Amino acid sequence: MTFDTKITSFFAKFTLELGTPPTRNLTYLYADYVELVSLISNQNYISSTDILDRLKDEGIIKQKLSDADQSEANDEDESFIDDVYRLILERSQLFGDDYPFEIEGVNKIKLKNNDVISDRNKIYLYLLTASSLNIFSELQSDLTTEFENLCKEVLINFLPKHAIVKSFGKNTSYRGTAVEKIKALANDMKVTIDNDAFDEISAKGTQEKGLDLVGWIPFNDNVPNVLSVLAQCACGKEWYKKLGETSRYNNYFKFHRLNPVHTIFIPYNLVSFSKNVFFKNDEIDNRLLFERKRIMNYIISTDFFSTYNSKTLVDYCLSFEEDIV
Repeated sequence: MTFDTKITSFFAKFTLELGTPPTRNLTYLYADYVELVSLISNQNYISSTDILDRLKDEGIIKQKLSDADQSEANDEDESFIDDVYRLILERSQLFGDDYPFEIEGVNKIKLKNNDVISDRNKIYLYLLTASSLNIFSELQSDLTTEFENLCKEVLINFLPKHAIVKSFGKNTSYRGTAVEKIKALANDMKVTIDNDAFDEISAKGTQEKGLDLVGWIPFNDNVPNVLSVLAQCACGKEWYKKLGETSRYNNYFKFHRLNPVHTIFIPYNLVSFSKNVFFKNDEIDNRLLFERKRIMNYIISTDFFSTYNSKTLVDYCLSFEEDIV
């Protein structure tokens, strides 16, 4: 089945629903949902009241048994949605021209007109869809594969020009079993294998053991004392459970006096205009994190995106309109 056929089939029965609701402290996920609603509302303003009504219709906000309880719940619900819209306003300030939505006042959002939607806006929208795999589950394979490709572009731009960056996940040029691929990578990086840990890897397995991208800044000698980056690319909402996956390479490889920088790329927006820490900050330990804003910062040319199936999805979303409210 071609990707165009998959998209046509997907949207023929498409209804946007949040699904299993995140806990309310994860306002960044609810902000994503509001943006998705705005995306497929096609230049219609979506107010905080619209979102409240929608969440009630989806059964996420439930009716209370008593009037007193309902009154208190209404206040809490309105305050929660106000927090979500406050974060959306901060996103518009944070992303500037890269933000594909317009804000009116403090509680209305709409998609920009198509004639002013830039390629950078479309990449933002792609990252938004990649953050919503539960909604775009039938297109998940393309979204996640191309996210890894995009992150490679970002890592190339982030590191110096003479750095070496390689894919080691779905899009890798390394072939064979996991053992063979890891040995080949070690040879390229001029590091030796620690056999005590390496012998634990199944000789028949083909998985890359949690490593999607690798970059290093080489010297013209054979000492494996280099600045290296080992990266995982994760689109799932429980991305924080993958934070430690690249750490096993500290056991597989004998880096000389300097361990690699462990890194995770996610399509979610974890920074805001007013905070100096990440959302979900309690889960992140000793990792360099590239989230939506940091990814956008290191996209220099957008030419690569024209070849992505995900661009086709974004273009379809821009022309699609669902009668939501």
